[in-house]
Amino acid sequence: MAVVSGLAGPAVARLEGREFEYMMKKRSVTIGRNSSQGSVDVSMGHSSFISRRHLEIFTAGEDGTGSGDFYLRCLGKNGVFVDGVFLRRGAAPLQLPRMCTFRFPSTNIKITFTALSSAKREKREAPESPIKSVQPQISPLTINIPDNIAHLMSPLPSPTGTIR
Repeated sequence: MAVVSGLAGPAVARLEGREFEYMMKKRSVTIGRNSSQGSVDVSMGHSSFISRRHLEIFTAGEDGTGSGDFYLRCLGKNGVFVDGVFLRRGAAPLQLPRMCTFRFPSTNIKITFTALSSAKREKREAPESPIKSVQPQISPLTINIPDNIAHLMSPLPSPTGTIR
């Protein structure tokens, strides 16, 4: 597992995937895929289901150190699932709990986010998602897709004329 960190100083959060661990040491981190048009802080490979700039995680610490609450902004065209709740591109930034999982739609690629800082934050209750407060009559979309669904799918049809 590759361990990568952004800049020097104490880590404020950890992002962990199947083959990497990234220690977040700056106020904003971009997740996506590297391309000739630019690079991101955390590259998720070359899947076309992941946008070049798919997610931005940032902190809004009152003390200027970036050790306050963490937020997620979805920049990718396919959106992202946060603990099973779909967040679409352009939605208001979502305040993250101390620990959660991101999953990119149409893939099994997951990232576990863990906040490492601020004892002050542990004393406060986790706020509700802005999705619920903006439209309380509509609950967020939750979809549970099993990791292994191959046994549920029909076999591919054979080309015409090969099996009678």
